[in-house]
Amino acid sequence: MPMPSNHPGHDVAVGQARHADASTAARLAARQALDQLRLTPHCYRQPNPDPAREPAQKPAWLLAFAGGQHDPAAILEGLRAELGPLPVIGGSGTGIITAQGAHSSGYECGLMLFSQALAPAAIIRVAGLEVDEAAAGRALGQQLNALALGPERLVLLFYDSVNNKTCPPSLHLCSRLLDGLHQTLGTDPPLILGAGTLTDLEMSDSYLFDGEGMTRHTAVAVVLPAGLRGHNTIMHGCLPSSDFLEVTRIDGARLLEIDGQPALRVVEERLRLTREELLARQPLPSITIGEKHGDLYAPFNDDQYVNRLVVAIDPTEEALILTEADFHPGSRIQIMSYAPERMIASAQTQTEALRERLTGLQPVFALYIDCAGRSMAFAGLDEDESAPVRELIGALCPLLGFYSGIEIAPFIGRARPLDWTGVLLVCTAGAPTSSGQTTAN
Repeated sequence: MPMPSNHPGHDVAVGQARHADASTAARLAARQALDQLRLTPHCYRQPNPDPAREPAQKPAWLLAFAGGQHDPAAILEGLRAELGPLPVIGGSGTGIITAQGAHSSGYECGLMLFSQALAPAAIIRVAGLEVDEAAAGRALGQQLNALALGPERLVLLFYDSVNNKTCPPSLHLCSRLLDGLHQTLGTDPPLILGAGTLTDLEMSDSYLFDGEGMTRHTAVAVVLPAGLRGHNTIMHGCLPSSDFLEVTRIDGARLLEIDGQPALRVVEERLRLTREELLARQPLPSITIGEKHGDLYAPFNDDQYVNRLVVAIDPTEEALILTEADFHPGSRIQIMSYAPERMIASAQTQTEALRERLTGLQPVFALYIDCAGRSMAFAGLDEDESAPVRELIGALCPLLGFYSGIEIAPFIGRARPLDWTGVLLVCTAGAPTSSGQTTAN
């Protein structure tokens, strides 16, 4: 059932509903958001509405994410039945997060509805991820460059994670998409955050809402209006389970050799697991390979690591299949393991620090992009690691979150794909004051 909002009457409203019927879930969520914008579906849909009943704030577009059990066409049908032909950005998620709770049954629909005051400056779509992610990224970067955006501007970037044109399905490589993007963006790019969409924890499918309809093998960038400023932080939760090792052979996302030995054999030895035990655990996003940046021998610090999930193993070649293809021969890596207590502690610490940086600013809305593997359903947690975000940020402004395949955020100087993280973005109105910051990386 839909839940009430803590922030009625804003330029942004959140709707969330669970229902076995996709169209019904979408309609319930849309009605809830419309009510918060002081609209009624009746007066909005009328061809010639009564001027005395004109809506206080007309909606302009929405972010929407739906659980993997729902048919995307039915979700769009339900949204359009209530909202009309507004641009819908978003797609599939393995669950939805709002201030009222986190749910991952697969039957959720969550949305964030924006008024005309927050209409996007541009919506840019690029197809062809299944052919060449880097080429798609370059095309996207060229179009963003033409807008002459400054570093203070904010861009939301979404793509569908799964390439279902391969057999078996594979992952679109976000690292290549972002490499191509940064090749053409120049030296002073806007702040870019976003995600890869995903329908389920088995990584079997994904889809994207690109503002025109439902699509696959596509990326969409939403350039938010100039009056918004972005503030972000990253939640972590992995610990090293090995000393430093060296990648000695790799083919794209297929990690073949570590320290001159078959990669699978090294993992078996270091984690003291048999091959049969590893094969029984596929998919394997609980095993992660981390690369530490900066001083390798400095004390452990989450902020130095880029981690890559192991999503499958190839026993024939004794290879590990990673989510991304950004390691190379010579990369110094460590086998990582997730630590549930660290996930919760990191979410609490990082959210508190970001909220402190928001002092003196006017929050407008917040978006929480959380790795699907961090959900209670997968990680086996007794506590919901999104609780600090929901409680501390949900009390400030409308909040929408979803469980994703890949998280995108600024990390070590540029936008990067991240694994096993939570990315929190809070958008504020107007220029920052002396007590706040425009970004928090």
